[in-house]
Amino acid sequence: MNIYLTTNMKNPEDQNKKQNNTIKDEVEESLNQQNNQLGNTTLNGSDTTNRFNENINKYQQTNNEIIEKTIDTTSKYQQDTFNTVQSITTNFVELQKNLLDTYQSVISRFLGDASESYRNNTTPPQRYTDIYNKTNQTLTENTINATNRINDAVLGSTETFNKSIEIAQKYYNDSIQNFFNFLKKIERSSNQ
Repeated sequence: MNIYLTTNMKNPEDQNKKQNNTIKDEVEESLNQQNNQLGNTTLNGSDTTNRFNENINKYQQTNNEIIEKTIDTTSKYQQDTFNTVQSITTNFVELQKNLLDTYQSVISRFLGDASESYRNNTTPPQRYTDIYNKTNQTLTENTINATNRINDAVLGSTETFNKSIEIAQKYYNDSIQNFFNFLKKIERSSNQ
């Protein structure tokens, strides 16, 4: 009976050792699998992060290029608008000078004629009436001519200014639309 017990006792110890070895092997295999999965997950996360960073950098670069182009074009249109306004102002000042020169020449001629006839005192009253009528007619014609020139200058300048504003507005609308299209494109590419 002792022999049977001793033999049976060795067997349970051997069985326990075998089971422990099997459990150890299974645990090591399970740990190796978990380490491999963790490594793969880390690698995939790193790749995803790198791709995301690359997409963000491309987006920022493209966005900066669009903003720079928009600023350059806006500056160009602002300069064009400034030049148009400056041209309108210059034309208006020149027109005022021409008007003053015209009136000055007419009045100085009238005063010269009046003083001449006063000095000579030989001019009959009809001559005074003729001088007055001629001066009045010259002033009326010059006023009409000056008004026509003012109208032409204002109309020309207004058309140029309106065209500049229209071009600037069109460019602004196109720029905004292009920017929104770009954002939609980025959104679609990030969703894929």
